[in-house]
Amino acid sequence: MSTEYPKPTLRPGPPSDAARAIEGERAESCERAARADAAAGVPLLAVYVDDDVYVLNKPAQTYVHDIERLVARGMVKCDDATTVDNRATTRDVPFNASESARVVHRLDRDTSGCLVVARNRDAIRSLSAQFADGTVQKTYVALCAATADYDGVEDHRRVFTGWGRAKYGLFRLYDAADIGRALPGNKKVKVKHAETTIIVERVITDGVALRFCEPPSADDADRRRHRVALARCSPLTGRTHQIRLHCASLGLPLVGDVRYGGPIDAPFSARRVAGALLHAERVAFRHPKSNLRVDVHAPRPPWARLYGAL
Repeated sequence: MSTEYPKPTLRPGPPSDAARAIEGERAESCERAARADAAAGVPLLAVYVDDDVYVLNKPAQTYVHDIERLVARGMVKCDDATTVDNRATTRDVPFNASESARVVHRLDRDTSGCLVVARNRDAIRSLSAQFADGTVQKTYVALCAATADYDGVEDHRRVFTGWGRAKYGLFRLYDAADIGRALPGNKKVKVKHAETTIIVERVITDGVALRFCEPPSADDADRRRHRVALARCSPLTGRTHQIRLHCASLGLPLVGDVRYGGPIDAPFSARRVAGALLHAERVAFRHPKSNLRVDVHAPRPPWARLYGAL
């Protein structure tokens, strides 16, 4: 007897062929840029540093595994970083090859902002446990396309869904009632819960013209297809692509996120954007040694400043 598996939600659906092609081009471009930056010795910028922890300001369009290689080579610039006790000498403690440094969480390729790196085994254990337990506070800023599916009724939403990898390995959302049910391919792989708080702070209509991968439809004639929204997102779980999926499920796909229905072009540029416009602006955790609260902010990218992120 065949097993009946849960079906993903209709929104967001699987990517179109055009979106897949754009994603392939972006991946190749990022890999070329990573090799060029490594060869040129371009350093990573730390926004916080002490003997146990770095918080880097991750550039957009970079893979975390490339970041880890740069950290292992000591290519971290700490001149402008804050420290837990404001000691200038803390910034002078260089990374060395004997350290067991590790990035203790993940950001998507296109996401910029706060990325936490533990510098020794004790810090790795402590910070990894905090991320796994969900006690680390994270805040992101996203620039979204307010499509015809976005009703604009609620500016503050708590999105609770199922999450998992569907057929062909695609990350998809599921109805909350399907949480715990087995997924295709492996009976041990089940639908997990995903939860995000999303606050829409501004909706902008003036001067906005968006272009999507999908063929034009009747909705494209609706002016609601030509709005962007600045949203602040706080994930309460840490699923892959969670914020991108949850925003898209509300009719708010991220600008540049063609995989989940976002537009190709940004309203402030006639050219294609290089990827989804998402920035990890804040991370807060307990220091692995002192247990003091460390609250770190990464500078906003130009697109967030342009639209007045608070």
